[in-house]
Amino acid sequence: MMTTTTFQLNRGDERPFAFRDVDVPLQPPQTPSEWFARRYPAEAKRWGCPFLEAVSEDSTTGRKTISAVSANDCFLAATLSDSQLGHSVVFYEAEQQWFFLDPRDGLYHPTSEPKLMDLLSCLLVRCAEEMPVNIDKVNLFVKFRADDQLKAVIKKARSVLAADATFFSTASPFRRVEGPELTGQAARMFVSRAVEPKREGQMTVNDTYNAFRRFCTNNGLTAVERRQFKQLVVDVIREEFGIGLRHDLEDAGGRNQRGWTGVALKADDWSVAGGRN
Repeated sequence: MMTTTTFQLNRGDERPFAFRDVDVPLQPPQTPSEWFARRYPAEAKRWGCPFLEAVSEDSTTGRKTISAVSANDCFLAATLSDSQLGHSVVFYEAEQQWFFLDPRDGLYHPTSEPKLMDLLSCLLVRCAEEMPVNIDKVNLFVKFRADDQLKAVIKKARSVLAADATFFSTASPFRRVEGPELTGQAARMFVSRAVEPKREGQMTVNDTYNAFRRFCTNNGLTAVERRQFKQLVVDVIREEFGIGLRHDLEDAGGRNQRGWTGVALKADDWSVAGGRN
């Protein structure tokens, strides 16, 4: 009896499900690479074949045994964030922290590398369970689920799923639970809804902050302290209207106040985000 071994990079049928011909039965995945490529087609197209597979054939019986012998760490790293299902996992470089998007509240929550290792480990087990009998499952169930292997994939994922500082900026649509960008986005929303250019207008910091607190209360937002708010709104007003903070506005008592000229709080009902402009 003689056995010959060849190696293959096989992704199988990668067509998205919605574009497959419904009249042609789709064969279940026959190898580990096909299983992962079927489940993550976009990631397979971008990062390549999930596994290098060894195909051993008995020259007498013609029986083939297939085994995943080496993993594509970039591909496995990318599977932690499932683009097809809208699941998002990012490594926020500014804080060296992992976050995942919770669809229940639409916010990013912190997570840990051990939890990501568990996720990948479970995927490998599921793949092994769904393989046909001619697939050697040892590497799927043991080798690739070893801590050193999983840690190597997570380390690679730090670059594959990296998000820079702009990902959670005040101008970004992405938000974290209790992230400082929530406050910045609230300030930007407030200025957009409540402030308008007006030639003879003026706003003091005190009046603007009181208006901001009312806006936050009516919209279920958390208002920050006055000092933090001032810096945020100074930046936003400069961006939106090209106007800087002044220190020579006079109040009713003739005392100098900090604030802005050339802008004013709108008289309409802007206190609710969906109110009139």
